Parts: sequence; structure tokens; C-alpha cells
Amino acid sequence: MGLELLARVRRTSLWVGGIAALIIATYAAPRAGLSVFAGTAWSLVNLILLERLIVALTGLDRRTFPATGRAIAAIGGLLLLFVAGWLLLQRLPATLLMAGFGIPFAVIVLKAIALLVLPSRAWRRFTRTPWPAVAVVVILAAGAWAVSNGWSGARSGPATGPVAARQAPGGSEAPVASEPAAGEHGGAVAHGGEEEKGPEKFANVLTVLARAFPDAGWARWLHHYEVIIFSLFIALMLCVIAMLATRNPQMVPGPLQNGVELVVQTLHDFLVDILGNKYGPRYVPFLGTLFVYILAMNLFGLIPFMDSPTSSLNVTVALALVVFIYSQYIGFRELGLVGWVDHMAGNPRSAIGWALVPLMLPIHLMGELAKPISLACRLFGNIFGEDMLLVAFASLGITVMGFTHLPLGLPLQLPFLFLALLTSTLQALVFTVLSTIYFLLMLPHDDHGDEAEGHTQSQHAH
Repeated sequence: MGLELLARVRRTSLWVGGIAALIIATYAAPRAGLSVFAGTAWSLVNLILLERLIVALTGLDRRTFPATGRAIAAIGGLLLLFVAGWLLLQRLPATLLMAGFGIPFAVIVLKAIALLVLPSRAWRRFTRTPWPAVAVVVILAAGAWAVSNGWSGARSGPATGPVAARQAPGGSEAPVASEPAAGEHGGAVAHGGEEEKGPEKFANVLTVLARAFPDAGWARWLHHYEVIIFSLFIALMLCVIAMLATRNPQMVPGPLQNGVELVVQTLHDFLVDILGNKYGPRYVPFLGTLFVYILAMNLFGLIPFMDSPTSSLNVTVALALVVFIYSQYIGFRELGLVGWVDHMAGNPRSAIGWALVPLMLPIHLMGELAKPISLACRLFGNIFGEDMLLVAFASLGITVMGFTHLPLGLPLQLPFLFLALLTSTLQALVFTVLSTIYFLLMLPHDDHGDEAEGHTQSQHAH
């Protein structure tokens, strides 16, 4: 019972600390929210190490060496944790760190009070009808509304600007300099003299770190290369999943091996149906990996504090260029240089065909160059549009707080998350299918005709 209680305390503390850090980072500063979450995480790790140390010293397992080894490992972890706490105190505000540190202990106290109150006769009498609970909910909602209004009024402060007059120390009105009009210096001017920016995506973990440590060089470096970092992280994650699924294959597969085999078999059958049995298996690894990688990047932005690399034009252009270069390589390898030029010229086989070569050759070359542009812009536009749609409706849900005075905004973006799941999958499929068709157009067509003719003749023979 004791260890189960501690496990529930850890889960509850993690949720409470994460929500508190998000609220503080949103309404106060990212650095403050990071400090609260760091204090909560430090306290939770401290409780975990203390639990392992106590279990190792007082557990039922009396074997000397394993218990001693676990105890030494827990003590070493505590020493390292104290060093990490000292570093956090040097970097982050101590008051906010202590507030986060106290969250797990507050949860323990509240759970202890609940264990004493819930079995009591007074609590059963109180919960006999639902009206006391309704009254408690109404009181809490009214209190949250009053606190949010008081906080908003305290933060707004007195009116400033060209309309509000400034009072001199002697009580007389001091003249106020006029502010430059919007667009006077070549753009709309926001408060503080900064130019207004366009809509931004949801902040990811690297953006939060960059805002929490604006003067740190490593934070600026992470923010500058965040698209590349997320792309490499997703690729590494897919490699780890593939390694775990194939390192010990079983005749009766487990859930992970079964899921990976289902994806591979489905993609193999789908792509071979397009390319044919002769060339299909050769290009299934590339095209299948392309689909899985793009799908993972599309969906990764739906995870809180993560980002979709495909919402950046740099990533989609890189993917499209890889497909373009590989398709041209396939053309040179399968057709040869003369065959590739003949393909670009429209395969002229008659006088009219040769007469149209000056027209067909530039058209085909322009079409080949347009393929990566269409692939890159289509994927980028759809994924970036999804992100902007989610941001717009999330902002609208927060704006509702202004005239309803609710303590929390409405999750208006929730229905569009399910739409994003569908469109992300469709965009990965469209990119892969078009790439497959580009490969098919570069492959020799006579072989496909011979295969189809031979298949027809074999059916007649049967």
C-alpha cells in the first residue's frame, strides 16, 4: 500500500507541476515556468532515490550484495542530485524552485488528509446528496473568476499612451510626446517600438528554452537549428523502433514486431502494385521509408511542445530534391544516357515525332524541374496550414476568456486535431504516391508491356 501510494503521489505531482509550470510560463514568463517544473522534477527524483534506498536497506530480499549494490547506487544518485540542485540554484530563481520542490509534499499531505477524511462518517453524510458537491464547485468557480479578474486588473494597471496624461511630481500635468503612427517607419509598430509579427506556431521545447535563456549561446543555437534537430530526432526514433522490432524476431510476433510487419507488408503490396513485380521490390525500401518518415514528421507536431519539421520549407525542399535526384538516377541507370535523352524528347519514332522534339524536349525538362517544386510546396503548405489553423482556434478559445471571464479557455482546436491526423496521413501518402509515379515514368515501359502480354498468354494457355 505504501509503495502504491508513493507511485500515485508521483503521477499526481507530475501532472500538477506540469500544469502549474504551463500556467506560469504563459501568464508570467517562460523562465519562471521552467523553474517551477525543474523544482518539481528535482523533488520527484529525490523521492524516487530515497524510496529505492529504503527498500534496499529494509526489503525482504536479504541477499547482501544486490541490496548493498542498490543502496550504493541510490546514494550515488542522491549525491549527483544534490550537485544538480546546486547548479539549478545558480541558474534559476530559488523561490520558484522551492515552490516546485514543495508540490510533491503538498500532494502527500493532501492525500494523507483524504485517507483520513474519506472513510469518516461525516464525509459519508456530506456526500449523501449531490447538492453539497454542486455548491463546492460553484464556490470554486466563483473564486477562480474573482482571482482571474483581480489578476487581470492588477496586470493592466493605469492607462498609458498619448491619451493618458502624465502627472508631474508637483501635481501638474507633464507634456507627453506623441508616438509614431502605425506604418510611419515602413511597418506596423507594436508597443515598445517593435514591429508586429505575423502569426506564430505553438512554442516547442527548443523555443521555450531559447526564451527562458535569451542570452545563452547554446539556446540560440538550438532555436536556430530546431528544424534539423527535430528531423534527426524523429529519424533516430524510427531507427530505434525498427531495431527493437527486428533484433529478436519470433514466429509468434509480439505487439511491436506485429505492428512493424503489418506496416511493411502493407506498403510492399501497395507499391509493388504500382511499379510491378520486376521493379517494385527494388524501390520499396526507399519509398516505404519515405512514407513512414514523412508521416512521423507530420504527426510529431501534434504532440505538445514538439514541432512538425515538414511545416518548414527547408525540410520539404530537401525531401523533394532527394526524390528528384533519385528519379533521374533511375532514368540514367535503367535507360542509359541516350535512352534518357530519348525519354525527354518524347520517344520520337516518326517524322512527326522528330518534328515535335524542339517543343517536347523543353516541356519535359520543365516538367521534371517542376516536380520537386510541386512536391515541396504541397507538403509544406498543408502541414503549415494545419499548424496555423490549430493556432487560430486555440487563440480564439483563449480570447473567449476576455468576455466570459472564465478561468480557462475553451479547447476549440480539439476537433481539428482529429482532422490533422487524417490530413497528415493523406499528405504523406500523396507525397509517396507521386514519388512512386515519378519512378514509374522513368522506368522502361516495354518491359511492362511484355510482362502483361506474357501474363495474358499464360491465362489463355490455362
